[in-house]
Amino acid sequence: MGVRTIFIGDVHGCVDELKEMIGILGPTREDRIILLGDLINRGPDSPGVVRFVFESGFESLMGNHEYEYLRHYTQLPVFKKIREGLGEELHSWLEGRPLFIETDAFLAVHAGLFPGKHPAETPEEVLLNIRTVRPEDGFDSDLNRNGDPAWHTYYKGTKPVFYGHWARQGLTISHPTYGLDSGCVYGRALSAYVLETGELIQVPAKNVYYRKPYDSSPESG
Repeated sequence: MGVRTIFIGDVHGCVDELKEMIGILGPTREDRIILLGDLINRGPDSPGVVRFVFESGFESLMGNHEYEYLRHYTQLPVFKKIREGLGEELHSWLEGRPLFIETDAFLAVHAGLFPGKHPAETPEEVLLNIRTVRPEDGFDSDLNRNGDPAWHTYYKGTKPVFYGHWARQGLTISHPTYGLDSGCVYGRALSAYVLETGELIQVPAKNVYYRKPYDSSPESG
């Protein structure tokens, strides 16, 4: 088995599913593991996920939930609790997560890309939150409006793009874009993709960990 580049979708505190996934993958020291952001929040053990990723030497992107945590951990009770569980070292590690990772072989970003723009030229709000675009507005519009086209339908590059963030869309592989947020925290599955082999691995969620307060069904967005 050659060296692998493995991308894992949004974990959201689902540490048991993440550990099961890593057990199935059986990574070597040479393999590169990249988590696509949103390690934390909504699930059962956010500090446990961050600790496992950090101690394993895996990489992770900044997700919108990490970004909101870093802005509000001194005010919001849910983030205060995560901060207490993380301690100084893990908190500092989260602060240093990149907005994107790019090589000659792939590009990884939490939410997606603005059509026609390199991520280095794109506001962080877009990289962390984009789902939809409106070409009639010059693409400069709401990042998450129901009914508008998905950003990846306008991607014209040939380099594979791996992203998470969009649980409502679910697992979406439309070469060369790969959406790997399959809603583990909402009771569905955790997904991973191996760049070199095209292998898709999924671990079923062990529970429905999160529902929107106003919704009787699992939130899928």
